Amino acid sequence: MISRWFPLLSMFFLVCLAGPAVAQDAPAADTPALEDEPSAAIVLGEETLLGQYSPAVQTAATTWYEAWQQTPRLVSLKAPSDTGSLQVLLEERLKLLGEKTFSNREWKTYWATQSKSSWVLSAALTASNAPADLIASVDAWTALADKKVVNQDGYFEAIELERDALEDRLEDALEAVEAAAVEAEAVEESVTIQDPNPYEARRMRLEEFENDITAQNTKRTVISSEVTFVQRLLATEEILADALQRDLALAKIELSIAESLAGSPGAWGKMWTAIEAETAIKLEKITEERDYGQTRRRSREVELGLSESQIKFRDSRIAELKADYQNEGSVGSLVQATWSTILNWLRTDLWRIVLGLFAVYIGIRMALRVVQRSTTYILEKTDDDPDNDDDGDQRRKTLADVFQSVARLTIYIVAGLIALDQIGVNTGPLLGSVAILGLAVSFGAQNLVRDVVNGFFILLENQFAVGDVVTINGKTGTVDRITIRSTWIRAYNGDLHAMPNGGIGTVTNSTRGWSRTVADIGVGYGADIDDVEKVLNQVGAEMYAEQAWMSQLEEAPSFVGVVKLGDSAVGVRMHVMVKPGSQWGAQRELYRRMKVGLDNAGIEIPFPQMVVHKAE
Repeated sequence: MISRWFPLLSMFFLVCLAGPAVAQDAPAADTPALEDEPSAAIVLGEETLLGQYSPAVQTAATTWYEAWQQTPRLVSLKAPSDTGSLQVLLEERLKLLGEKTFSNREWKTYWATQSKSSWVLSAALTASNAPADLIASVDAWTALADKKVVNQDGYFEAIELERDALEDRLEDALEAVEAAAVEAEAVEESVTIQDPNPYEARRMRLEEFENDITAQNTKRTVISSEVTFVQRLLATEEILADALQRDLALAKIELSIAESLAGSPGAWGKMWTAIEAETAIKLEKITEERDYGQTRRRSREVELGLSESQIKFRDSRIAELKADYQNEGSVGSLVQATWSTILNWLRTDLWRIVLGLFAVYIGIRMALRVVQRSTTYILEKTDDDPDNDDDGDQRRKTLADVFQSVARLTIYIVAGLIALDQIGVNTGPLLGSVAILGLAVSFGAQNLVRDVVNGFFILLENQFAVGDVVTINGKTGTVDRITIRSTWIRAYNGDLHAMPNGGIGTVTNSTRGWSRTVADIGVGYGADIDDVEKVLNQVGAEMYAEQAWMSQLEEAPSFVGVVKLGDSAVGVRMHVMVKPGSQWGAQRELYRRMKVGLDNAGIEIPFPQMVVHKAE
């Protein structure tokens, strides 16, 4: 009901005090006629207000009476309806308070105008030597109007406080609606398991306790907000009651003034007779509002007591639910539920799980054996000479190890998922989590993935193999080991360089297919080049004729020609095509034989010289 949420502020402006206007009988030359206000003639007839006095008094009286007639629109704070949702009621109440505030501002202006116009009338009566009792009555009305103006501030304070309370209550109501929606969504999302085991039943009970505690806390919050709201309304109504009490006293004074002037002769007395009737009705309405306010405050106090009792009940209920939740969530309860679940599982699912795991084990063994035999068969078919462990064998074995490792890992993962499914674990969320984890790892291990992919293509394309002499990233040496992730190179001085495959760019392989040895040597400018050619070709033929070098040379070393004209020698060159890896030994032997052959032929091999002349 609406009284639960809104205090009914009452004001003394319950009756429209609009009265009829005055029509002057025979206006003076400087006094405007009121013929455009026929309602004045209806009440006052053809008489003039205070016509026996000066025109200044008549004008002041007419101005005061016209001001008295300009009654503002009355707005009652009694709720027109008590139906609808809490949010709608609060919003309508806030709208009504806004209208009431505007109306009271008009009433404050109205009584301020009454005070000013009655003061002007009093001054005019004093100047015209009017009777003292008449002047005193007008002065009493002026004082009454001033007090009415001041009393409006009490109503403004009460309205402002109620507006603040309503706005806070509306905000709390909206938050309560959102909390209820979240709570309902959580309840809908809670999983209900048909025929749960003891462990699942315990988990479901814990969820129910959590939902109940959340619901009780939500209700307590709502009630606590309501208690605060009612307390603020009671404080508001205290201020309103004081304003009503003062208004009641002022209305009695207003009635007393009207009664004292109602017996005056002429239009003046008729006007105050009408004011007396309106004031009597107003006094009755203010009395009713005061009595209703007292009843409403007592109702609020009872409602406050009930709400506080509700808070105590909610607190005790929350304490009970928390105790039940702690008991259900204890280690003993967990152990008992787990043990009961295990016993049920052993009685109903053990044989099926054991049989399934055994089938998984057999499947793993068979799959691994198939992979191993397939790899061995492929190696045997691709190996031309099983007794010769050449580069191709090394590459094939490396690739076979990689494929076996990948196949073994895949089989283990699939077998593990099947095993988990056999023991009743839902592998759907697990697969989703693994996929997300794999994505995160792939972002965090990009270099590792690049190393593996690049290493795979190095092996697949056979760019180099173990035993090859290569130059990679400025490092030269013999390939000592190749893995799917890195390459290891042994330098001539024994240093071992490990390089990730992902960082390998250009590779220079010095032992793949064939090689060529180049040997340059210088002869004197006085030597016959034709003789030099004959000597060097003879040296090459002798070297190729030897059995030890024939297996390493693809052809006899031959003279190429002159390649350089130096400061002190003519550079000539020999070259020879050799088998991979033999170029360095062949080059050293060829240099030795060239030196010996040229020396035996008497051909000078000059060296740089410097001649120093000493001045005498």
